[in-house]
Amino acid sequence: MKRLVIAIAAFGLFSCGNPSVIQTLQQQSVGQIPCNADHVEVIEHVVKDDGSATWTALCNGQTYDCQRAAGTAENLENADVTCSQMESQMPE
Repeated sequence: MKRLVIAIAAFGLFSCGNPSVIQTLQQQSVGQIPCNADHVEVIEHVVKDDGSATWTALCNGQTYDCQRAAGTAENLENADVTCSQMESQMPE
């Protein structure tokens, strides 16, 4: 049980602030929102154990709610990603 708690905590630390996770989400937003990856800001994200993810992306003053389907680490680049523009403007 103790090992499971440590593994979950380590995964949380790895996925929350990891620049490669943010970069992957930025790249996966491209094509779904009207920005290049280097102009997408990911302000909130949750990556689950099954590889699925949700995040909020900012682009050109607009806010987008994005989701990625579950998958393995090897096929996340090809995972199904959808983003939809939120009605409210970019948070301040």
